[in-house]
Amino acid sequence: MQYMTARHSKHILDWRRFVPFTMISPRLEGFTLLAPGRRTDLVHSENRIPLGAHKFILSFEDSAPRRFGFEADNALTRYMDAAIASHRCRRLIAMSNFARNRFLDQHRNNPALPALQAKLAVRYPNIVIGDTPDLLQDDDGKTLVLTFVGAHFARKGGCVAVKIAEKALAAGVPLRVNIISPLVMGETVWTDPSRPGFYDEYKALLNLDNVRHFPGLPYAQMREMLGRSHFGVLTTFADSFGFSAIEAMAEHTPVLGTRVCALPEVIDDGVNGILIDMPVDRLGMWLRPQDLSRASPAYEAYFRSEVDRIAEAALQRLAPLVGDGDRLRGMRRAAKASAIAKFDSHAASDYWDGLYDEVAAENVASVPRRREPLPNEAAAVSATGFGGVSG
Repeated sequence: MQYMTARHSKHILDWRRFVPFTMISPRLEGFTLLAPGRRTDLVHSENRIPLGAHKFILSFEDSAPRRFGFEADNALTRYMDAAIASHRCRRLIAMSNFARNRFLDQHRNNPALPALQAKLAVRYPNIVIGDTPDLLQDDDGKTLVLTFVGAHFARKGGCVAVKIAEKALAAGVPLRVNIISPLVMGETVWTDPSRPGFYDEYKALLNLDNVRHFPGLPYAQMREMLGRSHFGVLTTFADSFGFSAIEAMAEHTPVLGTRVCALPEVIDDGVNGILIDMPVDRLGMWLRPQDLSRASPAYEAYFRSEVDRIAEAALQRLAPLVGDGDRLRGMRRAAKASAIAKFDSHAASDYWDGLYDEVAAENVASVPRRREPLPNEAAAVSATGFGGVSG
């Protein structure tokens, strides 16, 4: 939630606990009840509709309402749709243009779409940038350091990261990889092959001479490690946004990522990072084989081949940068500038505080409409393609 609110607010923000209906069923992720407490003028919720709130703002990272696991409309999904269309829902704030486009597609047949569009806006997540100097400003880049951060090891690109390390050793490319992850993977992660033994080959790569694995680090140490890296790694298969990318940029560090979901909005290929193409649908979401069970050998073979392809493409982009200190410093300057321009917490606090003032003063009987101009929508992709390019 802190990524999508005022970190330096002039208001009193009551960080209220909510009822985790997902403990009953993972399908019940789209709504919640707030724990009782003092009176509120306005509720701002992330991803979950706050039932019973007099007035609320709903920000979201991918779709709204969340209806994962519900393949068809039912009384519950219709109730959630009605809640965000009601006057009680004063604003809908998408975390990215990707999220906005996914929302519009989700509601393309909803009669309430004009009312939803009228209160729909986009605001990127924010992060404390700081004025710390570039920790690698005098580095010659003769040995590249990559750092992967993510709990979901396979989904977010940890398998790719260690495969890059293996390929670099074989090719004689001086490169080291840090892995910060508790190594969550498999059945519980919707992108992953489900058989536990599938990951043995990638776990073995954690023992390579050019790989260091940390099950976890304090936040400040993680940020410092990113700052001492030449690239943050987020070679993800599916990530609504990917906060580790902006955390890396805040530390002057460009990002090695995949061209999927919101990452093309964050990474300017060759400028503040590197983007590796992915097979995606018209919304920019990963096109995985829908006819294959995640437990099947065929799905495992596909996932393994994609990991290898992404790792090979990444190494081909990284190898020419070894020893090119001038180019690396240019990318680092661009990464820091991108973080300041798009994700600075002070600018975000001004936005959110102004929005809270505006919405708190509105009569709940009035028609909710955003006042700020909406950025131009990203061009829609008319057909599925590779890397988001229509075919």
